[in-house]
Amino acid sequence: MDTDHAFGPVRWKQQYEVLHEYLHDLPDVVGVHPPGAQVRVTICRGHLLLPWRYATRSDLDMRDARPGRDLNRLIRDLLILFGPEPSHEEVTLPLMPLTPEEARDRSALREAVEQLTDEPRVLLVGFACNSDEGLLRVSWGEAALLGGTELKWGHVEDLPVGRSRGS
Repeated sequence: MDTDHAFGPVRWKQQYEVLHEYLHDLPDVVGVHPPGAQVRVTICRGHLLLPWRYATRSDLDMRDARPGRDLNRLIRDLLILFGPEPSHEEVTLPLMPLTPEEARDRSALREAVEQLTDEPRVLLVGFACNSDEGLLRVSWGEAALLGGTELKWGHVEDLPVGRSRGS
């Protein structure tokens, strides 16, 4: 690409489609378009594969990235429903009302995913990319969502990247 245009809103939707297109011929790969979501989520052998652009440079490890707006509501909801349980949760005060995030009904999302796979697990497929150098780094791993803003990582694995530009 000659511009950063594809690295804005267009990239956000396209990353889900590209991941699905790349994997759809493998055994046990299905796609689900969750109710209310603008994208299709790829499921492979009971794992929800969720793309997440965590950086624009190659020297940042996915585990060190701070979840920002690229860790969107769909990913957060799926981590809450199917991700590992956090090892620590904030204690809520008695009689405190739920936040809008805590109160949101996720039952339709849960049902859509559970129709396709029993006991799904979430794998974040993190990648670093920019318009000048393309895809720089790819990793995947399991993470628990803490307080809606922090990730507590379990197993993470770097994946090989075939360089098409500048290599």
